[in-house]
Amino acid sequence: MATMVQTKKKGSFKRNVIATFLAITVLSVGVTGAIALGFVDLIGGVTIGQSSTALESQIERNMNITAGQNAQVINQKLANAEAMVRAMADECERILSPGSTYVAREVYYDYFFENVGPRPADTHYEEKYGINVSWNYSSWYAPGTTSSNYAAYASANSNRLGKVSNLDYMFQAIHRQMPEFRWLYLAFASDGLFINYPGSILAGSDAQRVSNPYVPYLEDWYQQIEDGHGDIVFVEPYYDEIDGVLLISIGKAVYFTNNHTLIGVISGDISIADINDKILNVKVLESGYAALVKGIIDPVPTPHEYVGVVAHPEVEPDEYMAGLPALAQVEKNTDGSSALTAAQLNLLLSGGRGIITYTRNLKEFLLAYTPVERGDYVCIIIVPVEEALAAIPELQSRIQLANTQATLFILTITALGIVLAGAVAAAVANQITQPLQYLMDLAMKNVTAMIREERLDTEDLRVDSQYTAKDDEIGELARAFQGMLDSIKDEKS
Repeated sequence: MATMVQTKKKGSFKRNVIATFLAITVLSVGVTGAIALGFVDLIGGVTIGQSSTALESQIERNMNITAGQNAQVINQKLANAEAMVRAMADECERILSPGSTYVAREVYYDYFFENVGPRPADTHYEEKYGINVSWNYSSWYAPGTTSSNYAAYASANSNRLGKVSNLDYMFQAIHRQMPEFRWLYLAFASDGLFINYPGSILAGSDAQRVSNPYVPYLEDWYQQIEDGHGDIVFVEPYYDEIDGVLLISIGKAVYFTNNHTLIGVISGDISIADINDKILNVKVLESGYAALVKGIIDPVPTPHEYVGVVAHPEVEPDEYMAGLPALAQVEKNTDGSSALTAAQLNLLLSGGRGIITYTRNLKEFLLAYTPVERGDYVCIIIVPVEEALAAIPELQSRIQLANTQATLFILTITALGIVLAGAVAAAVANQITQPLQYLMDLAMKNVTAMIREERLDTEDLRVDSQYTAKDDEIGELARAFQGMLDSIKDEKS
């Protein structure tokens, strides 16, 4: 009787199919995933860098815009004031020139606004000024006059006082349109006659008027305006000791129309307090602030220009008594040194606009500066760097989180792809190897039956019809195998 020889399998076709399929899948999916991760990391890094840079640029643009808007507001205020002063000057020249037919109004000597004597019916105490004022009439004062002799001066100058009293209508109209003007006034070149609106006291007591008379044409503001020769002049801000406030004077020299000889100067004062309250009271982020500066010529010890502070939240009103404080002494370190370098201070007066970074008490600040078109003023915005750039770390964290989520998604998809590929590989391998395994098992059964000399025509020794009925390579193989079995059975018969 024949014996059956067992052969040792050298490998598994099914395992090889699955391994090959998985290897191809892992390689393709892995490479694709790696490329995707690389792009995510690259794009994430570029996005963080570009977004941070863009945000920094946007912050600087916003600061420049804010400084520019403040400068425009200030410029518009000054432009309106300039137009008012021009209108006053034109009216003054018309009124005082020969041939004018203006009807005289009542005039009032300044002394009696605070003392017993003739004064306008509407005279009242104005808290904003701290003295009695009249909004319907101006007041007049001339050096050398007192409550005892003013009437003689008024009589000798009645024609001039009568004409100039008509300026009260212009003064009232300007005050209604632009209440920022604290004072409107006209100073004559000939004898220092001073017309002041709103009507109020100008000089002190009679004793002071004799010992220390106020002579307008000797004052710096008067001389600066006169030197403008008819052009609008923005006088350097000065501290008015009479009112105790910092003032910006805007004035123009006026002339007789017939011979162009000097009448005097007409001017208006805008309180810095008004500008500070209405224009520079700007909140920028948490602790940022706005300020107004101007180039000032200091003659001591030798003439030189410095950046003077016109309005700044850290400067108190009484600090202006000695003149405009230097920005270098306002923006300073605890050791007294200037936080701004000389080159940076010069940039503020260059006429351009931009942003500089400086360190004050170990803390970095951004300073945006924009010139105001009128008066040589410069509007600045100062913001701590840490506040300005506070949004950048949060932006970077959000982008990094998005990158991490994208990375996890890619890794998850890659892993699921490999698992799915394994399942597909197993299914495909089963479709291929299951029929082969069946035919191998059937062959072993037939060989065993032949060795045992058993019947070969039983149903379990025939190829199942589910395989022979297939119209593919497996079906062809099954039918060929069945044909081989039939041949063997015929030979045995």
